Amino acid sequence: MKQLVTAIFGIISLTASICAYSIESLGYAVLANEGDIEIRKYEPHLLASVRVTGDFEDAGSKAFRPLFKFITGENTTEAKIAMTAPVIQTSTADQWLISFVMPREYDLESLPVPASAIVEVSSQPEAIMAAMQYSGGWSKSRYEKHEGLMMQALAASNYKSCGEPKWARHNAPFTPWFMRKNEILVPVCSL
Repeated sequence: MKQLVTAIFGIISLTASICAYSIESLGYAVLANEGDIEIRKYEPHLLASVRVTGDFEDAGSKAFRPLFKFITGENTTEAKIAMTAPVIQTSTADQWLISFVMPREYDLESLPVPASAIVEVSSQPEAIMAAMQYSGGWSKSRYEKHEGLMMQALAASNYKSCGEPKWARHNAPFTPWFMRKNEILVPVCSL
């Protein structure tokens, strides 16, 4: 019985990881490698976002339902919008901004309008960002540890921070913690 449970868990984990890598991701080009960080040029894109209050670890859960409803048809045309990666979380004063990246096929004119007033759609310009990848769980302490490492690496690089750090989660919540891809993203400028 124990072997059967292990085999089933292994199949589910493999399926989850394959599914996670088959969804569209926010496009970028790597401009440079600076130690543990990559300097990336992100393409212009659209975000659907929700602002929530609460602690770091609950923010994503609070925002997920209205964002998920938007992409599954709670919009003016009842269109289904494909899930993409990553989900981006940013601190804004006493709130969190949780964002789903919209598929490349849409622009502001063609993206369905959210039916909920709490879902905001915005256009993001091309951006240069430092990125540091890490795996594992979604705790605040793991995020803060890697944000600190990112800022140390950035201080030793040829770039400086020009904006607030963003937390990018690339996997579904059911993905086993040891298979999750997370990133710290920081807008940067050359020194």
